[in-house]
Amino acid sequence: MSFVLFGPGISDHLTLDQALAHPVLQAPPRAIDPVEKTRAITPNDPDAQGDSTPRTAAEPAPKFAAEVQAYQAVKRGQRAVGPVQVAEQIMTSPVLSLLPEASILVLRQLFEEKNIGLVPLINQENQLVGVVTKGDLTRQRVRFTDLAPRAVRTIANANVLTATTQTNIRELARVLLAQDIRGLPIVDDRRVVVGIITRGDILQSLVNYAPLELWL
Repeated sequence: MSFVLFGPGISDHLTLDQALAHPVLQAPPRAIDPVEKTRAITPNDPDAQGDSTPRTAAEPAPKFAAEVQAYQAVKRGQRAVGPVQVAEQIMTSPVLSLLPEASILVLRQLFEEKNIGLVPLINQENQLVGVVTKGDLTRQRVRFTDLAPRAVRTIANANVLTATTQTNIRELARVLLAQDIRGLPIVDDRRVVVGIITRGDILQSLVNYAPLELWL
């Protein structure tokens, strides 16, 4: 099976037809709990930074800088030219991720500074436990100053549809369109995120590779 649905107590292998079915994913939670009025939150406010892990730092720690540089290089299309058929050939890797306890302020900074729209949430073992998108953030009906200190997990989706490195790219494209989602995390047998494929990655493969055997 090329697709796996992860969630609390869930690890289901899906066929392509099941991955195309509606609905596979649940709507993420909406942070609408009443909160007391707070002072304005600024990016430099130490109380709003949440977890200080290098994964979430606005200025990446030295040991994380290499991953960010590699991520940006991949996004610029610096891949070897060749036949394209499976996910591992066009996926973005390494992946920028957050711990569930990271603050929503840090999440928004990551969206804006790295120009990405989807962030996997991982546990201390680097295993996938959720995903959050720009849409999950913008649909919240609460002032951002109230949202900023909260944990990312409060707006994330714990049920995540994933694919493997050997999933066919044409199947991935069909699922992204059918489910109307930004992208899919690519995981290994240990549930560790090894890459991400978005609609943009697939579109870029159309630009960068000729001929595209996967469409034949």
